[in-house]
Amino acid sequence: MGSFRNQLNIFFSATEMLRSILLLLCWLLLWRLAVLMEYAPHASIWFPPAGLSFAAFLVMGLRAMPVLLLCSIIATFWVDNMYQSEQDWLQLANSGILFGAAHCFTYWLGASLLRSMVKSLVADVLPKAILSFLVIGSVTALTAALLGTQALAISGMIQSSEVADIWLPWWIGDLAATIVLTPLFLGLLSWRYPQIDSWLAGLDFHLQDQPLQPYLIKQGICILMLSAIMLLAYAFPYPEVSFAVFFLIIPQMWMVYTETAFRATMSLAIFSVLTAIWVALLGLMEQALVYQFAITVIAASAYFGLAVPVLAAHNKQLRKLALNDGLTQVASRMYFFERAEQEIARARRYQQPVSLILFDVDHFKQINDDYGHTAGDTALVQVAEKILTDLRQSDLFGRFGGDEFMLLLPNSDLQHATDTAERLRQTLMRIALTQTPRRLSGSFGVIEVNPQENLQQAFERVDANLLQAKRQGRNQVVSSPS
Repeated sequence: MGSFRNQLNIFFSATEMLRSILLLLCWLLLWRLAVLMEYAPHASIWFPPAGLSFAAFLVMGLRAMPVLLLCSIIATFWVDNMYQSEQDWLQLANSGILFGAAHCFTYWLGASLLRSMVKSLVADVLPKAILSFLVIGSVTALTAALLGTQALAISGMIQSSEVADIWLPWWIGDLAATIVLTPLFLGLLSWRYPQIDSWLAGLDFHLQDQPLQPYLIKQGICILMLSAIMLLAYAFPYPEVSFAVFFLIIPQMWMVYTETAFRATMSLAIFSVLTAIWVALLGLMEQALVYQFAITVIAASAYFGLAVPVLAAHNKQLRKLALNDGLTQVASRMYFFERAEQEIARARRYQQPVSLILFDVDHFKQINDDYGHTAGDTALVQVAEKILTDLRQSDLFGRFGGDEFMLLLPNSDLQHATDTAERLRQTLMRIALTQTPRRLSGSFGVIEVNPQENLQQAFERVDANLLQAKRQGRNQVVSSPS
């Protein structure tokens, strides 16, 4: 048994080591891509490693710290080799550690804060999580840029006077990558770290089974539109032309509303990569900030677009709860009175009769006492279902509370309403309850609404008729003229 446990520990250690190596290689590859698109010293059009660092700390926590710190040190030596600055290796190591500490600590702190905030959410999880991500991601990228430039200045990699010129493009590059790529990296990392599902809550970026061809067609349209806009900006080098890139929010939102969250984030990543490549290839560096802001704004809008279906479903559920009784699914008391006032006003306007019925189940308390509240709830559901089958589509059926139900009968005079109540009374007696051998009966009060009275006055009259039916022995209909 001990040998098996040791082998298992070795396996998981080897797996963790492999993940760390893959993280290191991916980070360095993304860093190299960012360097190729630099438009200012130490500032790229976007900086993909920022998004990977943020996602890694969200998923792995402090376990990602040694790997990402090593990445920062390697990147520092790589930069020295690229720029041929020929600094002392000890100074480079010091610069790498300072830069790595600023980068890693900042993104770890931001990821920890976001993770704890998402865990604490109990309602409207996805919209609030997206807002938290955008705010914390923006502040984290800003802090990383400020601390990173200071770290380079302290270590002698840049002059102190250069900090003021570097921090803004550094921040925007980090921000663009953090906002765009973190959700995509979360989706990719979640395949290997399924435990993050417990705190991601509404943030589902997994692949789902959907046809691939429509997605590829939409993606092709997005790529063509982006290419056309970038070529247009190259052909007409005016600052105003560069703002045309913001029109790409339309196809990206189309993608969001018709594809899975994972594919939507993938589309944003493709859009961002191609934008950065076009800027570098066409030499549109003077307008780099415009394109960086466009990447960030379009991504943020797309993420809020992901929340729209969730909010719509939530609002639909709330509306259903407000309109329908939670147990019987007939109209709730509040909705019944709201609709009843409208129907009475309409009947008065067109001089049509409208009647009101109030009934309850006789001796219902005994069902709860003898067979339990579950049996009582089941009986109420059966009553509501059976009564509904005996009503017209125009009739309004609601639950007043407990075992009392209300009916509003548009275009029905007192005689028609009384006949309806009698039919329903007999219907109750024919219901065969599933959880109790008892037979049901009901007491009914019926009135025709007087054109001069309001709903409250009408309800008081019909309630008085119901009380009279109970006093007279129950299981009967009592009606009275207006």
